[in-house]
Amino acid sequence: MPHEQHAAGGLPGVRVSLRRNFIWTFAGNSFFGASQWAILSLIAKLGSRQMLGDYALALALVTPVVMLSHLNLRAVLATDVREEHPFGDYLAVRMGASALALAAVACLALLWRAHPEVAWSIFLLGISLTADTTSDTFYGALQRREQMNEIAHSMIARGMFSLALLAAVLWITGRLVPAVAALAAGRVLVLLIYDVRRGSAGQRMTGSGFKSQWLLFRTALPLGLVLMLVSLAGNLPRYAVEAFLGTAELGAFAAAAAFLAAGSTVVNALGQASTARLARLFSAGDYAGFRRMAVKLASLALGLGLAGVGGAALAGRTVLGLVYSPELEAYSGLLVKLMVSGIFVYGAIVLGYISTSTRSFLSQMPLLALVAGISGGASWVLVPRAGLDGAAVSVALAASVQIAGQLWIVLRALKRRERQA
Repeated sequence: MPHEQHAAGGLPGVRVSLRRNFIWTFAGNSFFGASQWAILSLIAKLGSRQMLGDYALALALVTPVVMLSHLNLRAVLATDVREEHPFGDYLAVRMGASALALAAVACLALLWRAHPEVAWSIFLLGISLTADTTSDTFYGALQRREQMNEIAHSMIARGMFSLALLAAVLWITGRLVPAVAALAAGRVLVLLIYDVRRGSAGQRMTGSGFKSQWLLFRTALPLGLVLMLVSLAGNLPRYAVEAFLGTAELGAFAAAAAFLAAGSTVVNALGQASTARLARLFSAGDYAGFRRMAVKLASLALGLGLAGVGGAALAGRTVLGLVYSPELEAYSGLLVKLMVSGIFVYGAIVLGYISTSTRSFLSQMPLLALVAGISGGASWVLVPRAGLDGAAVSVALAASVQIAGQLWIVLRALKRRERQA
């Protein structure tokens, strides 16, 4: 197996195997995803379904705002194989976008001041997620050098410390807001102690000036809009559940949907481990290799989705009771439907990474706007009529449209480059 040898600040001098990258990325994403899952489990066990619903609502409200500011700078940095911008430019754009995001989150929290638990949770989760996006920018520098082991170490630390702090505070106080404050503190701590030091090593920290940073912002803004639209598409069914069925039912939906999110963690690990390699294949004109790798990723996502459906059908009721509480065993049918939706969601995630590796940023915006519209429209029609099952169907419908659109974007990018060759 090749060793990891890297030119300072540059691309890998010796090619790291995709398998090794995936193993590290899978380990980091799996641990972090498990910690997110454990947060829901702890709130359900130490709190109540209402508290779980308040947390899920705050997270659903704040995530699209932070995702817009995210700008997916990690993907832009990782696919910047010619190093057109120094890392200092990426960091400057990240700091500016994060400041704007926190201001917007504070305004959103004020709108919910009639519900103090939700309002404070919104603000504190905004801090937590903003710390996550900053960590992710440092991950981009590490990913471009294919140092996925460093990213995994950080994700494990973020998951471990934030979960431990949340668990301790929730157990002592029995209240959501102090627990979420502890969660945010854990994320910020790992960012300052580990990510800044590891991610900035060997990087040019000085920027190229405002003009270069503005150009980078304009390049990344479409991806920020894409992430916001993806987040909206995923959260609109939750808004509908809260509006028509109440916060407690939203808590149950979030608990079942966490299993779908666990599979997404694995699929994201595949995509993140493959993005830089896919980008190099595409940039070098190795379209046959690009296609082979894309098909392999899609096949793995399909297999994972089918496995999730089988697991939910066989053991869903038991697992819901063990992970959360006996009252959630009644939602085993919902879990099966959500895992069926997961087949489509995982395919859409993989195709999103593939299209991003072709740097087809602008093309994704109208598609994701359509997907968000379908998600919202279907949710507002189906949830009042079919309850939580209607929300699961809405997830599948939106992901199906996203698959079709992303596939068209990738095929068009390939045809355009092949004509230019």
